[in-house]
Formats: sequence, structure tokens, C-alpha cells
Amino acid sequence: MTRLQIVHLLDDFALGGVTKGLDVYNDPGFTDVAESRTVAIKSDAVIAPRVDADIIVTHFPPNWRRILFLLSLKARNPHASLLHVEHSYSAEWENLHVPHKARFRFMLKMAFSIVDHVVAVSHGVGEWMSRIGAVQGDRLTIIYPYSGKKGLDRVPDMKRPDDGRLIIGAYGRFHECKNFDTLIKAVRLLGEDAPVDLVLGGFGPEQDKLVELAGMARNIRFTGRVDDVAAFLAGIHVFAVPSRYEAYGQVANEAREAGRAILVSPVGGLPEQVGRGGVVADCSTPESLADAIAALHHLPLEQMGQEGRKATHGCGQERVAQWIKLFRLLVPRAGSSALIRRSPGLSTA
Repeated sequence: MTRLQIVHLLDDFALGGVTKGLDVYNDPGFTDVAESRTVAIKSDAVIAPRVDADIIVTHFPPNWRRILFLLSLKARNPHASLLHVEHSYSAEWENLHVPHKARFRFMLKMAFSIVDHVVAVSHGVGEWMSRIGAVQGDRLTIIYPYSGKKGLDRVPDMKRPDDGRLIIGAYGRFHECKNFDTLIKAVRLLGEDAPVDLVLGGFGPEQDKLVELAGMARNIRFTGRVDDVAAFLAGIHVFAVPSRYEAYGQVANEAREAGRAILVSPVGGLPEQVGRGGVVADCSTPESLADAIAALHHLPLEQMGQEGRKATHGCGQERVAQWIKLFRLLVPRAGSSALIRRSPGLSTA
């Protein structure tokens, strides 16, 4: 059987959810039916490359310049289906960064009209895009990202410590969107005598600021880059994702796979991950987040962790199956150059 040829276009290979999410296309279940490769493009490119592909997947956020690129991509690759994955934009991102929403939304609508199909990485993002008229429902599919981190299913179940002292963990890029500054302030507000420790993993542009905010607090520790996610999660009791905006939040899914309860902010795709495996809390101020952390001591964290692990069991294979199903809908029809331009809307997450 001839394998589908998939080309992914990416303009930013920095550590983050987009790059991690590409690992799903290397899963053996996927590579049996499709061959994927990634092509780097410049962030200011206007002329698109010609590529040998059945489907071309764009992973960069649209902007006005990118509309010219997408038009070029379509013109120079007339026999390929074009699929865009929206990893970045969300209602919360728009509220924080876009003063002229009508213009921004018109740009999104133009960009999405050029491609054959759009994938949103969460229901929150998909519902927002539909609500603002950026894309029609029959051209939109929801597929959660998947990082494919190994060993998470072998992390021992969380056990509450005898002394009641909880270790709150968080990792990711040290960027303002992650809201780690508020998390540090919340833990400091609780005080060093509170039965709470904070362990932060990662690096990024806000590193100096975060270290300064932590000061000499004995109950706040930085681990640097997290290469062994399973080991990091095995060493904590609760995982926090207090983001200001987050299209999905793969780190929350990783924590659930490892059997850790999650505490998340009510943004993007985070609330829909919680279920019985954690709590959604107001993380907008140090005071509200401190209250949420203090309340963790009264919650059934062990049971929450088990529920999260149960909910994510087999999620990697589910994502692979969802992608294969969508790609097969989007390939050119056998014996015809006609593409499935209006494939049925799928909500496969």
C-alpha cells in the first residue's frame, strides 16, 4: 500500500507545544500509513515552496503576511490538500493582545478560507473560532495534541505525604503566558511555614524575573530544563498550569497520564481536560491562586490522580487514529485531481 505523503511547515522550532506535538506523526501506527517530514520556512516568507505531498500541514499562526504565503502555497501546490492546525490563538490571547478585534477576525477568516480544512487543538479554541466566524463548522475538526512522552504510565500513583506537605510542580517555557510569576507570588503569599513547596522546571525569557520573585524562599526551587518528564512528575503531588492563555496545554495531559491531579486556570483547552482529575481555579491574582493552593489539602488528590490517569489511558493511539481518519478524508480522490474541499466536520477529540 502506498503511504500518504505529509509535509509539515513550521517556522519556529523552539521548545514548546507545537514542536512536541509533531511527535505524534512518528508513532508506528501513523507511519504505517503515512510518511511525514517537516520543512522549515522563514517567518517572513511570502513565496511558498513546492513540495511533493498529498497533504501540506501549516503549524504557524496566521497573520496578514501569511495570507500571501498561503495563497502562494495553494498556487504552487495545486494537487495537495492544505490543512492548518491552530496551536496559538484563543479567546484569551485575543483579549490580551488584539485591540482591534474586527480586523484580526477578518484576517483569520481570510487565512482559513484559503486552506481546505482547519484543526483546532481544543474545543475551547474551536468554539471560539466558530463563534467569531473565522471558520465554518463543516471545515473544522478538534484533535487534541499529544507529545508522546515515554514512561508516564509507569510513574507510581501519588501518595499524600505523612506530614501533609504538598509539592506543587510546574514546567514549561518561562514566558509571560505561563503566569509562573503569579504562581510564585501565590506560594510566597502562603509563607514558608505553609505546608507547600513549589518546584519549577524550564527556562526562557522570564527566568531572571522569576528567580528574583522567588528570592530566598526556602520552599521554591528551580530545576532547569526538564528532560525526564516522568521523573519530574514522580517527584510532585499536584501539577499546576496557571496560564494566562493556553490553546490546549499538553503539560496538563502529561501530568494526568502520570497520575497527578492538576490545578488549571479557566482558559483555552485547560478546563476541558480536568474532569474528575483536578480543579479549575482563578489564577489571575496571587491571592486567588493562593486560596486555590491552600484548598488542595482538603481534596482527594490520590483519587483525582487516578481519575486523570484513567481518562488519558490510550490517548496517544486515539490521536493517531483521529489524524489518520482526517488525512484520508483530505487526500485527493483516487483517479481524480478533485480535492475534498468541504469534508465533513469532525469532532474527534
